[in-house]
Parts: sequence; structure tokens; C-alpha cells
Amino acid sequence: MAKAKWKPDAVIAAIQDIRREGVSLNPRYYIRHSDASRLFHTSACKLFGSWRNAIRSAKVRSRTHQRLATRAALKGLRSRRKRALVVLATGLGKTLASAFIARRFRPKRILFLVHNNFILKHAIGEYRLVFPKKTKMAIYNGMEKFGVRDAEIVFATWQTMGANLESWARTHFDLVIVDEAHHTEADTYRPVVDYFKAAKLGITATPDREDDADIRDVFGPEVINITLEEAIARGWLPRVEYHVVTDESLDEKALQKIVAEIHQGKKRFTMAEVNRRIFIRKRDEEIAKIIDGYDEKSIIFCASIQHAERMKKSLKSASSFHSKAGNGQQDTWNKNQQVLEDLKSGVTSRVCAVNAFNEGVNAPNVGLVAFCRVTSSLTIFRQQLGRGLRPGKDKLIALDFVGNLERIQLVLEMMNKISDLHEEYTSERMREREGYERERFEVSGAGFKFTFSDRVVDLMKVLEHVERNFYPTWRQAGAAARRLKLNTAQLYNNGYKKDPRLPSSPHTQYSDFPGYTVFFGGTSKNFYGTLKEASKAARTLGIRSMSEYRTKRKADPRPPAPLFHMGDAR
Repeated sequence: MAKAKWKPDAVIAAIQDIRREGVSLNPRYYIRHSDASRLFHTSACKLFGSWRNAIRSAKVRSRTHQRLATRAALKGLRSRRKRALVVLATGLGKTLASAFIARRFRPKRILFLVHNNFILKHAIGEYRLVFPKKTKMAIYNGMEKFGVRDAEIVFATWQTMGANLESWARTHFDLVIVDEAHHTEADTYRPVVDYFKAAKLGITATPDREDDADIRDVFGPEVINITLEEAIARGWLPRVEYHVVTDESLDEKALQKIVAEIHQGKKRFTMAEVNRRIFIRKRDEEIAKIIDGYDEKSIIFCASIQHAERMKKSLKSASSFHSKAGNGQQDTWNKNQQVLEDLKSGVTSRVCAVNAFNEGVNAPNVGLVAFCRVTSSLTIFRQQLGRGLRPGKDKLIALDFVGNLERIQLVLEMMNKISDLHEEYTSERMREREGYERERFEVSGAGFKFTFSDRVVDLMKVLEHVERNFYPTWRQAGAAARRLKLNTAQLYNNGYKKDPRLPSSPHTQYSDFPGYTVFFGGTSKNFYGTLKEASKAARTLGIRSMSEYRTKRKADPRPPAPLFHMGDAR
């Protein structure tokens, strides 16, 4: 018997791709086509015993976090207000989770709203994996409107639905699902959601907007919120190997001079002054040489469209992906779509992108993400890192070429948060088994590894003496945060940079910090003094997961909510 040419995982992935495209899985269909199709069918039968078994093995099953999201969302959708906001980090399969939720909710007609056609195409494919083949699905956008009135699930763009609202009965749909729900509060989007009298489900990785608008006014508070840090810590995403590349971009003499000045006179510097004196901007060719040393398919995030086009010329087998790729919207869509197809098939191995790749683009075969642009937004940083955190790969390599102190501090804070959560969710015995190690500038666990260059030690010494001009007291900082409507720890983490005088971690900045409840204007509560004490109390209550914690913690008034935002636990 000839050895099968396909591996089991590859067969399963191929069958799922066929279902996403809406193509018949009848073997006769393949036999009538190319030799490659016949080879694929023969290999699948050999590996799984029969074609029917191969199809059964390729059936999509919900993962742990998707099951948690489904249970939480159904509770909200079946409540009197009939709404739910699901927040899942990039890479956790938000669209697929919404499909599991929708199928369990059992509405007669569903409206799925998206803000671009990349998301629309991806969403249809994911829903085909979950819903029966006989389910009628239709597209409603500027290019296609066929069969939408009879469809059970309509996938529509905001623009097209907004321009044709009056042609739809307000009760036509039983469930409205909004993908990337943080766009909902925009003036052009909100009327569409408000128009339909239906249960409403919002899904997003980034619930907090840059402006003062709050999508919780539409969908209610989060029924579940799994951050990127928690997902990495719990091993729900591919292993992350994050490398901060700084050595070759540092002016060694300037760095040592600043360190000497600090030792001699305790001189303080501004962040801008330090960045200007010690960081040397790498040439595109130098960065390209490092990236080309890896075999993985890659996304390179660039500072501008012009930068993306320059990087494309410096890299081997590279293409660009951005909003000006073609002449007009349709041509741009076609060219960017071709880039994704070329990346998937191996025609190209590097994609140089700007902001168009931040959300709504599915690139499951990417193994390396390179950062060549500065961003002050934690939201954008998480979105871009998440582009490579799709299921189906062993690991993601992240190369960070951003040369400034703010970025190094941001990555260090993320590393420490992941480590803290990993220690919270994983027993000491399991950590020993996986070889977990944690140092100040390096940490390694089963699902992550963060490494910094040797020079980061000196950089941290400099950072300690950088003049920040923060608010002198926690009371002033708290008042400023409340003016910006940053009234929860999560909102604060995502929005504190709107005011340069707000510290990233007020609980470490102010020695008399009273806890976040008081900081945000609430009344002091008698919470446990440390995270360890609160965790012990949670275990006494029989709590074994964050979902159980949210529902059972009220049996003891002293554990805070959420547990990992305790002011003195960091």
C-alpha cells in the first residue's frame, strides 16, 4: 500500500477549508477534478479508514474559552434585556464563538454585521463550519445582495444595511450579531443596531474606544472578558516567543554616558531626551536581513504605506497590504485578497502591512510577526501581536525592533502580567513539570517565552531616573482618570495614555495607594490584603476558574472583582 502523502492535521485543515468555501464534500466531486484532488481523497481515506471518518474527524468542536463564552452569552441573551457583550482576545476565535452561541440560541433569522468585506468573507466560512449545510446564508454588501430576504443568516456590511434600513421590517431578525463591536458607537453604525427589535450580541477583543463612547450602553457590561495576557498565560493560544531586539540599535557610548551621569549625580532625564540620545534607527536593510534569517511566513508592521513599500523591496519574497493597494475600493480589495491567497499558498512569504491588517484579516499560517513601528496604543499593539496567534501552529515568533523606552516598558509590563496570571492559574507542580522559569528580564513557560537583550538592564536603570511629571498624589491622578471616564482597572489600563501625567501602574507609583475602588471614587471595602490571601479564599469556596469566580465570589464579601486587578497585588 502506498504511503499517504498527507498528514492527518493537513487533511483536517483541508476539509475545513473546503467547507468554508461552501464546496460539496461528495467524493465524486473530487474524482471529476484534478489528480491532486484524487490524491487528497485517497490519502484521506487511507489515514482515517474512510472518507466519512475523515469528514467526521474534521468537525469543528468548541474550545474551553468558547464554551465559557457560549454559556455566559446565552444567559445574557435569554435575560429580560436580551443582550450580551463577549470580549475575547485576538486569536481566540471570536467569530467561531459567535456561531456556537447563535446556534445554541436558535433564532429563526440572524443578521451578522461587519465593517469590511474581509471580515464578511471570513465570517461566512466560520459559520459554515458550525451550522448545517442546508442553512441558507446570504451576503448583503455593495457587490452582492442575492437571496437575502429568504436567508436564515444575512452577512451584511454596516454601510449597505445603513443605506437600506427602511426596506427591512424592524422585526425581520431575531438576533443581531455585531462583529468588532467597538465600532458600534460610531454615528453611522449605532442607528443600524437600534433599528432592529432583536436580541443583540456584540463580540470584540477591544471593548474600550479611544473616544468617550461606551459600547456597554448598547450591549450591557461584558458577560465574559478574556484578555490576551490571560489567554497566553492559560495556554489557549500558540506559544509566543517574544524577542526585544535592541542591542544593534543602541548607541553604546551614549547609553554608558547617561548611566554614568545617573550614578554620579542622580540626574533625571526626560523620556524624549533618552530616546533621542541612545536609540539609533535601524536601516530597513538591516531589519530585513534579520527577518529573512527566519523561514516562517511573516507579517511586518510598518510605520506608513511608504515604509511598507520600502520594506517590501528590502525583503525576499514580500508583498504589501494596505488601504492604497489599488485604484479604488474594489481594486484594493482584490489586490489585498490576492496577497492573502499568495501568503497562504506560498507564492509570497512576507507581508508588509500598516493598519489595514490590525483587525478582520485572517492569517492562520503566519509564524512570525515583526514590529517596525511605534504605537502608543496598547489596543493596537495587542491587535497586531494577535495577527499571528491563530490556532493550528506550534508557536509564534515576535521580533520587536521598536527602539524606545516606552515600548520596552510596555512589553515588560505585559510579560509580568502574563507571568502573574500563569502562576495564578497553574499549580506549582505543573509549573515544575513544564520547566517554568522567571527572571527579571526573561520568563519562560509552556505557552510563552520573553527575552530581552543584555542592555535592557542598563536601560531599566535609565528608566528609573526618567522624569515623568506624574500627578503628585493618587487623589489627583484618580480625579484625572475619572474625568476621562477611566473608572475601571481595565478601562484605565487601555486609556491612561490619554493623559501623560497618569502613571501606567498607580498602585506602584503611590506608596499610599488605597486600592482601585477608592481610586475610581468608590467606597473603601475590606478586601483581602494580598492576591495570595484572596486566591486562598477563592479555593476555600470551591472556585476553580474565572467564570466560577465571577458568580461565586459574592459568598465572601472580601474578594475583589476582578481578582487580578487588586491594587496591592502587583
